[in-house]
Amino acid sequence: MDQAKSAKQTLTRRAFVRGTGLGAGVIVTAAACTPGAPPGGPGPNGSTPTGPTGPTPELQLSNIQGNILAGFNKDHQRMLFFTFPSGAAAKQLLSTLQEQVANSEEVLAFNSRYKAAASSNSPLPSATWMNLALTHAGLNALGVSRSDLQAFPDSFRQGMRARSGLIGDSGPSAPSNWITSGADHAVVILAADRLSDLSDAARTATSQIKNAGGTITFDQAGAAREDEPGHEHFGFKDGVSQPGIRGVTTPNSPDDPNQGVPGQDLLWPGEFVLGYPTQIPTGDGLNVQPGPLAVSGPAWTTDGSYLVFRRLQQDVAGFQSFVAGTAATAGMSEDLLGAKLVGRYKSGCPLERTEDQPVGLDTQLADPSILDPSILQDDKINHFEFGDDVDGNVCPRSAHVRKTYPRDDQTPTGGEAASQTHRILRRGIPFGASYLPESSSSENAADAAFPHDRGLLFLCYQSSIERQFEFVQNRWSNDEDFPTRGSGEDPIISQNASGAFRIPGSQAQQVTLQGFVTTTGGDYFFQPSIEALQFLATPQPAVAPTQTQPAVQPVPAQPAGQQPPAGQQPTPQPPQGRPPTKGQTVRSQSDGGQNQRGQNQGGQNQAGQNQRGQNQAGQNQAGQNQGSQRQTRRQPRDSA
Repeated sequence: MDQAKSAKQTLTRRAFVRGTGLGAGVIVTAAACTPGAPPGGPGPNGSTPTGPTGPTPELQLSNIQGNILAGFNKDHQRMLFFTFPSGAAAKQLLSTLQEQVANSEEVLAFNSRYKAAASSNSPLPSATWMNLALTHAGLNALGVSRSDLQAFPDSFRQGMRARSGLIGDSGPSAPSNWITSGADHAVVILAADRLSDLSDAARTATSQIKNAGGTITFDQAGAAREDEPGHEHFGFKDGVSQPGIRGVTTPNSPDDPNQGVPGQDLLWPGEFVLGYPTQIPTGDGLNVQPGPLAVSGPAWTTDGSYLVFRRLQQDVAGFQSFVAGTAATAGMSEDLLGAKLVGRYKSGCPLERTEDQPVGLDTQLADPSILDPSILQDDKINHFEFGDDVDGNVCPRSAHVRKTYPRDDQTPTGGEAASQTHRILRRGIPFGASYLPESSSSENAADAAFPHDRGLLFLCYQSSIERQFEFVQNRWSNDEDFPTRGSGEDPIISQNASGAFRIPGSQAQQVTLQGFVTTTGGDYFFQPSIEALQFLATPQPAVAPTQTQPAVQPVPAQPAGQQPPAGQQPTPQPPQGRPPTKGQTVRSQSDGGQNQRGQNQGGQNQAGQNQRGQNQAGQNQAGQNQGSQRQTRRQPRDSA
């Protein structure tokens, strides 16, 4: 971005973003690194981790919307779903909104400032961010050409409602019961440190949409829980594990230059943003070499990402009752049974021993972090694998975090290198009031009979909806035979009507699950780059918008672990302006086509996911390790 353009954006956002100064934080981008050097600079204590690394990608951070590679990390959020007015007014409205959209460069800079202020007990800065994503119908309303509309993958073209059978949304979770409209053109996501700032921003955006002739179809608020900041409604720490991103996340592992903090593998940015190298699914452990470029849609989709939104209602009273009753018959504490279901204690401490865990702290007796709080530090909390616990005696193979991110487990599709091609960047936040066990018995009885509307606003970013979100949801979470026959379904987010959870050990047990998480809305969006938003908002020579689309035929319900029949896939165009690097190929990630990355694919992670506590997108970000500061960034269900 040139200086004039940068200055213009700063001016147009000045009244919208408070407390943000790009000059206050230095961001070391990939462009400043040499090929093969660790992204982000030296490691701990100024040292440079040694070992084989791949070249560092050059990221166009000023062109990538905020919240994708750099999480907003705010305590308050609003999602405004809307439809465009007809005709030229649609582009005029988009033109107005896109001037307020944050980019990854400025969000990273602010997060760095925030982290520095928190660590030094200085006054915390604040900011209000906005981004914008479009449905396939929204692109059509903006007059996108027929050929470009057809170039998008089937999953995005069809939308979540049509593919609900594939991801297991049936019964109470069926689209007929959803409270979201399903006819949206776009969503504006607003995030702020202060509720008053968020309210002001939402009021402004709502007026702009309505004054332009648009219609707000759904308005959803989310917020970090004040009674348990950083925890989702079942009480578990959120956002404990996120992928590291090459070119964004600083290597901070003293032993491995291909990790952010220990246990956080650095993945190629093409897993999350189009137009960049992806992961190679083969090899012993993490494959550090760059794979083909991520391509999925028209050429102008470069620097964009696919956004999955799910509104997940949580039955907290039902979950607590189930845990209490089952623990009594299973002969274990409620805390341990809850940890067996999730794979972590409520503190975020993993059931598996971390590499640095002192001898004598048995995770099967109690939460080790009670005696050793250092286990919860960023450089320890994810420093573990599952490979030595093949039978799941420590962490059941169907525990939520193990189902949604098997780490070094051997699975039907391969080992760790293959599993890393199904990761997502989670950006969720709780909604609704907390369930308080100390409330009066009559209040709790009423809440149990008619559950309060509380849960998780699950959001995740990826370059392929099918290979990432849908794959994890269908092929991993909902499949009782993943990773091995009879493992059981994910007890937290599986959307199958019924299922079993198996607790291995000397007295192996099986318990029948009930649904604790219900889908009440959702859709698939594309979040364009900053330049693509400007392109879409610019009046084009008259191009007839696609006529009424033929009714989308729902994808029939598939047995968990199976894929729908492959639909005909258009050939995506390669991104313009970013040719492959030497020795690199361009790979289409058109959803719906099988054998991407050398294996069959289908869907992804943690609907119940904890996303917000720490480690978002890159370790440069201010949402981490904020000590006693209150801004504990929300982040739903843990996928790792």
